[in-house]
Amino acid sequence: MIKKRQLGSTAVSLTEVSFGAASIGNLFNELDNAQSVSVINAASEAGIGYFDTAPHYGAGLSERRLGLALSEVKSEDLVLSTKVGRVLTRLPPGAPPQDQGFVNEPPMQRTFDYSYDGVMRSFEDSCQRMGTNQIDILLMHDIGEYCQGDKHGDTFKQAMEGGYKAMHELRSQQLVKAIGLGVNEWQVCQQTFDYAEFDCFMVANCLTLLNNDIVDPFLAQCEQRQVGIIAAAPFNSGILATGSKGAGHYFYAEVPGEILQKVKQMEAICERHQVPLGAAALQYPLLFPMVTSVLVGMSSAKRVADNLALYQSNIDHALWLELRDAGLIHIDTPI
Repeated sequence: MIKKRQLGSTAVSLTEVSFGAASIGNLFNELDNAQSVSVINAASEAGIGYFDTAPHYGAGLSERRLGLALSEVKSEDLVLSTKVGRVLTRLPPGAPPQDQGFVNEPPMQRTFDYSYDGVMRSFEDSCQRMGTNQIDILLMHDIGEYCQGDKHGDTFKQAMEGGYKAMHELRSQQLVKAIGLGVNEWQVCQQTFDYAEFDCFMVANCLTLLNNDIVDPFLAQCEQRQVGIIAAAPFNSGILATGSKGAGHYFYAEVPGEILQKVKQMEAICERHQVPLGAAALQYPLLFPMVTSVLVGMSSAKRVADNLALYQSNIDHALWLELRDAGLIHIDTPI
């Protein structure tokens, strides 16, 4: 049984483990339609009730596949989120596809557009691809210095003055139930406090055993504002799932030596408590009351089962205390 938590001050509730749909957009490896539908069905049948996608994932492929699969799921409790900030247009015939890490994607090109019109168009296009007339959670995708670099200032201005206005209208019209950001850095979420009233933030690679500076003071600020957190990528691109002896990545690249040493230190502590490192990684974000769900990418029924086994692993609070006392994690919250 997967527990649910309320998303901030909204009426939306999410399962504590949720499905990240980049994999069914052919991230790094190609899946066919049948495989994509199969893994979504496996997740739904296992009790996962929240599914997240984006136009970016396979240039619309993930949204199409997710909409197709979920149209066959007979449940009123499903929660769906997608993102705005990139508009898809067709590539000219013969033009090479964009190299964004997605294999054999449709011939579409992505253009960043955080304007009012760009966000409205992105929302309408996503609804068409997924075969729906409303979306539960709408997230502004990839603003911030991590993705925008030296364009961040201009992009942020456009997003707050234009894109946010569009998202606010969609929420007011009840076409979406909650709005927020989907980003790789918590600092840009904090920056929006002076400009917008978002319901939630999806942060990737930011609330993990290896990266948890987000805890103080940002999570406390979110709690004060009743803003929900969705913690994506709890394994930091793989290293916290595979461990030091595996072939995992860290932030989508090779694992630096100092990170590998921290992982080995964590593994030793987890072994003493007879807890898999992956279980500690997946459950760590759920220690914090404003974290509503942990979003995990899954590409097969086996991955679904493996992740749920990690979620259901019994972890005594002594493990968290030892990790904290070793200077490896923050746990500035009751556990």
